[in-house]
Parts: sequence; structure tokens; C-alpha cells
Amino acid sequence: MARIAPTAARHSRAGQYTPTTPVPQVHRSPARKEARRKSLVPSKPVLWFLFLFNAAVAIAVGAAGSHLHVHGHSLHGSQQVTTAAGMGIVALGAAAALYRRRPKRA
Repeated sequence: MARIAPTAARHSRAGQYTPTTPVPQVHRSPARKEARRKSLVPSKPVLWFLFLFNAAVAIAVGAAGSHLHVHGHSLHGSQQVTTAAGMGIVALGAAAALYRRRPKRA
């Protein structure tokens, strides 16, 4: 049986893990992650994609959910209604964000 090589970490106390290489402060910053997230979500192309894709899926599932087969599965009853409602809510949220971002007329 092959033996597992020891890791590069030190164990100062039982149950605690201390890495040997310090993690730079830049990688720990929650503000940086938040800025990246904020820069992507409200962009117009993302909102248009969310609106069109989710509206199309909501309409397709609502109209013909029991006839759509994906890998042998289809949606019936409450699954069909819940899926259509959820996708419709996301589409309405994206539409509301697009409406709020439109240019103001003088």
C-alpha cells in the first residue's frame, strides 16, 4: 500500500490548521468580491439575458411543461406551476431593473 506524503502545513494544536504560507490580505477582502459582484449584475446585457431567457422558459413551461421531455423527465402539476412562477418572478425582476435604468426624458 502506498504511503501518503505529509502536507506542507503545521499543526500547532490539535484540531487547528495553520498554513505555512500566509494568505495575502487582497484575497481575503469581502469588499473586492462585492465590487466584482456589483459590477456584473446590474449590467444591461446580463439583465436582458435574465429577462429574455427566464421569460421564455416561464412561458414554455407554463404552456407545455408536461409535453417537454428532457432525459425522459417532464414537469407535471405543482412542479410545472412552481417552475413557471419562479422563472416568471426572475424575469419580472430583471424587467423592473431594466425599466429603472432607462434614460430619463426631459
